[in-house]
Amino acid sequence: MKIIRNEKGVTLIEVLLAIVLLSSILLTTMRFFPQMGLINNQNEYKAQANNISKEILVNWQEASDVKWFLVETDHLTGFISTDAKIVYTNFHSDANYYYFETSKDIYKVKIKINKSPDTSSRLSSVHLIVIKLLNKQTGNVVNETIGYVKR
Repeated sequence: MKIIRNEKGVTLIEVLLAIVLLSSILLTTMRFFPQMGLINNQNEYKAQANNISKEILVNWQEASDVKWFLVETDHLTGFISTDAKIVYTNFHSDANYYYFETSKDIYKVKIKINKSPDTSSRLSSVHLIVIKLLNKQTGNVVNETIGYVKR
């Protein structure tokens, strides 16, 4: 068997072509890193908003003041909470809902509680509560969490 030996080596053009190909591949993949960092920051921002809205929801669900308020609302014109977990800056209502506004960290928080209990639930007297987190600067909704308050 005859072995063919090529003793020419690698030419300068082949080396340059290999460098150009590797550079173009590396530059293409390097473009993804800033985008991945931006997406990670957005996901962290959304996860933070989700955790804050769930924390607010749990605080409002567990507060005895809110439960008392839902029972005694026939003669109340406003709601003043003595519970440290329930903080709001504005309160108003219409025929169907109670509206509360507050702020938490970098978010403006809007809380809406249905006045009439949900009749489709097997539990007695649960009221729909909606927590909306808005960006303070833009006013855009960042997160919305829905739950129920049992009175």
